[in-house]
Amino acid sequence: MIKLNHNVSKKPLIISLIFVLAFVNPYVELLQFTNPIAYMLDHYALYVAGLIAGYKYFRGSFWALLIGAIPAGFWHIPLFFALAASFWQYRVLCEVTFFVGGLLAGSYIPNMSLSQKLVGLAVYMLSDSILSIFFVLGYPQYSNVDYPFLQWSNDELPPVGIAMFLVMNIVLVYSIYKLMRNIQLF
Repeated sequence: MIKLNHNVSKKPLIISLIFVLAFVNPYVELLQFTNPIAYMLDHYALYVAGLIAGYKYFRGSFWALLIGAIPAGFWHIPLFFALAASFWQYRVLCEVTFFVGGLLAGSYIPNMSLSQKLVGLAVYMLSDSILSIFFVLGYPQYSNVDYPFLQWSNDELPPVGIAMFLVMNIVLVYSIYKLMRNIQLF
């Protein structure tokens, strides 16, 4: 299902490690219990760290992509989202599966056709847009209104949705840039 790709520089590994260490450290881990923006950025950072490592160092199948996408959906189901935001044992499981999910998904990217990459980008943008709209609207399912053990209120959610839109725009601009470079418009 997945093979190691030899003869790759260490730069992608360093970039992945920077993403991981920026969010998996005592200060940020504690901050995530009270700051939903830090919590959501952690999700992006760990999944992207896995994507970069998977893309550069491994070659996987379509099944790797499908299995790798599961954590991205699973940990945004309100109950599991709240559990990982509130309890260490769930947080560890969340972070490990985000990184491994990114690794698996990233391993298939080199095998994807342009149309598959565009569909993947569209699915990501659509699903992340829906979730960010939930946050902008302050859905109680992602706050202490529905889960009293969660430390943030639904009034704190709109900035999370805005931060997600900013991240999506960065991903979109980067993707368009890479696409135009690949078809030699730049």
